[in-house]
Amino acid sequence: MTKEQAKQAIQRLVEKFETIKAQGKLLKYSEEQTKKDFILPLFEALGWKVYEGDEVTAEEQISNDRVDYGFYLNGRIKFYLEAKKIAADLHREEFAKQAIKYSWNKGVTWAVLTDFESLIVFNALSSEKSLAGKRFFEIPYTQYLERFDQLWLLSKEAFSTDQLDTEAEKVGKKLAKISVSDQLYKDLNECRTVLTKAFISWNPKVDRNLIDEGVQKLIDRLIFIRVAEDRKIEPATLRPLLNQWVANKRQGSPFAAMVKKFRELDAVYNSNLFSEHPFEKWDEFEGATEKVIEILEGQHNYLEYDFSVIPADVLGAVYENYLGYKLQQSKTDLFGKDVELSKDSKKRKEQGIYYTPKFIVDYIVGNSLGPVLDRCKSIGDLKKIKVLDPACGSGSFLVAAFNFILKKYEEFGARPDPFLKIQILNNNIYGVDLDEQAVELARLNLLLNTFDGQFKLPNLGHNIKNGNSLICGTDEELTKYFGPDFRSKKPFNWQEEFPEVFNQGGFDCIIGNPPYGAELTKEEQNFFKDRYDIGSTDTAILFIKKSLTELKSGGNLGFIIPKAFTFASNYEKVRGLVWDGIEAIIDGSKVWKEVKLEQVIIIVVKDINYKIYKSGLAKDNQILITGEIDKKIAKSFGFFLNDLSQKEIKIGQKIFKSGGFLGEFIKNKRGVILNKFVEGGKFPVIGGKEIDRFKIKNIRGYINDDLSQTTAKIEKNSILVQGIVAHIENPIDHIKITANIPDSTKYFIADNINQIVPKGNITNYFIWALLNSQLLNWYCYRFIYGKSIRTMRFDNPVTDTFSKQ
Repeated sequence: MTKEQAKQAIQRLVEKFETIKAQGKLLKYSEEQTKKDFILPLFEALGWKVYEGDEVTAEEQISNDRVDYGFYLNGRIKFYLEAKKIAADLHREEFAKQAIKYSWNKGVTWAVLTDFESLIVFNALSSEKSLAGKRFFEIPYTQYLERFDQLWLLSKEAFSTDQLDTEAEKVGKKLAKISVSDQLYKDLNECRTVLTKAFISWNPKVDRNLIDEGVQKLIDRLIFIRVAEDRKIEPATLRPLLNQWVANKRQGSPFAAMVKKFRELDAVYNSNLFSEHPFEKWDEFEGATEKVIEILEGQHNYLEYDFSVIPADVLGAVYENYLGYKLQQSKTDLFGKDVELSKDSKKRKEQGIYYTPKFIVDYIVGNSLGPVLDRCKSIGDLKKIKVLDPACGSGSFLVAAFNFILKKYEEFGARPDPFLKIQILNNNIYGVDLDEQAVELARLNLLLNTFDGQFKLPNLGHNIKNGNSLICGTDEELTKYFGPDFRSKKPFNWQEEFPEVFNQGGFDCIIGNPPYGAELTKEEQNFFKDRYDIGSTDTAILFIKKSLTELKSGGNLGFIIPKAFTFASNYEKVRGLVWDGIEAIIDGSKVWKEVKLEQVIIIVVKDINYKIYKSGLAKDNQILITGEIDKKIAKSFGFFLNDLSQKEIKIGQKIFKSGGFLGEFIKNKRGVILNKFVEGGKFPVIGGKEIDRFKIKNIRGYINDDLSQTTAKIEKNSILVQGIVAHIENPIDHIKITANIPDSTKYFIADNINQIVPKGNITNYFIWALLNSQLLNWYCYRFIYGKSIRTMRFDNPVTDTFSKQ
């Protein structure tokens, strides 16, 4: 249906509405009749397949409440719609609140409220506290045609190009927003700060590490209870506990009453979540318990939490970021123990704590675990499947794996009851992490994903464990590297920890986002060099090799790792290790805003030889497969090509076969490291930023030292090339090599400049023109650096294969 046809269809609906109104029948219309005769046809005219469940889903539950429809495009939710019967008062606050609250807890921007007589669009993520502030626009039916372009913003076609978002940004209605993940993250950190301060104040003799552990345990329990309340598994618990305390004239403490409730819940659920812990005997009389309960209810301006609908990936993202922060003591108050929250960047750097987006988790699990499940012919086969995340973090990959396995059980006719879910947790899911808090959170997330009734919950301590996945050996071996205190490294003996797995040959599938670039001690470096012999001690490389060891033959590996895997020399050995088994490489580009390194997704099958591999890219929160690449062609270039069409590959091959290597025609040297400049110095210095393709733009600074006998001197007939390559995303993704022929040799150059001097009869203008050309930039980006953005060093080869380029 074209836009004009849609307008005509809506005109007919308006005329039908006017006729019924004139007949005085509007008040007789029920909500179901309104949806059937007007609301669904309205959105059908706007291009949505309203009668097919893949685009428009009916009756989205929210505790006892519901919204009527969810609208999806390519499997991704775009907005929720709350329908009312004709002549309902759409301006009643509870109607808007229902739609907004559901959308906000789901992390969805747009909520629509309509009875056809009028239609209101809300920005559910707006930080505005008033209903009016959240309202984007309202259109009465009498203006549907007059304001059709605005109504069209709700069409399927408009959502495919994010026109509603664009329009909202134009008028400032999408600028200030607060997502449920941002707010929950902020609130959890506030809970931790409040509780820690109170416990330190009232229990000064308790070890600080034990207090941190107790606070974490307490927050985990409160989250569990809030989920149980909102899922109607448990009656309202925390608020009545406070109310009773107030009714008793605030005698005793609500904390003590809460601990008593924990003992009751331990008897019900029998999980280590509620096992006795020392914090239960601590004192707390500062109102911290009361404040934390208030915080976990959410704000009352349409931002109340409903933990029954907050997606698992949202909770996972919050927890993963939460792990990257720690409480530090600052000596600012009278007690010298005031607690403030600060970002623990050292911990993130050491352990690689970055939450993986859901669409990437789903792709990795679907394409590594999926084929394993497809080979299962019976429920008996499913029971034997063993899935591992060796650096499980808060458990996002394991939650996804659980859901995939549960779905497969349902395909075999099994009922998804609590007993089946517990069976999957006990038999199929395994995780290890170096961080104790991460292990606790992974267990909690798995339990919450399973939790839908009052039944005994499993103790996940036997298959979600704390340890160092990369360090194992005999006591004698470990003492040799780490001394008598080797157990502080948390060595993990896989055969002993998971004997049932290795009795059947190893894991069927290993998935995850292994840490990379972790800071290692000298002892760890020596251990890894000797034990792994893989040419590098980068932890991502070590995890790949270790995981291949723990996989059974024919098992699948799915990781997201640094893109350097595809081309860098320190990954050369591990590339060779997985070359035959690589089934897919997906260019993830910059998955995390806070991480400069780009990423790739790899799918590997152990002991299987594939002649080709799938290539693709992550874009707009989805994975796009762009083609297949012959491994013989990739090997001729010396690395894994990725995200290339067959046409591009043919052009690249032609250039590769017919061209000469740059190293045959030039010599290269870099400038020197210059950090200190002198005002009014004798010699001007330039760096990479000062170079333009056609001129030297500025002077970086001046020095007094004469460096004319060093590589800082500019030689005649040379070309200066920026050491750091610019990455440009618009109008298309590409790089820009910037080369310049200096108009003077009076400058000294810094070490982020490559100075190229042609040999023989080759002119500097010829080399300059080539380096600045679109063709060479295109070739370098795709066939030398594997679409990675990096420093360009003409004297530092990407791999040995390219040492002459």
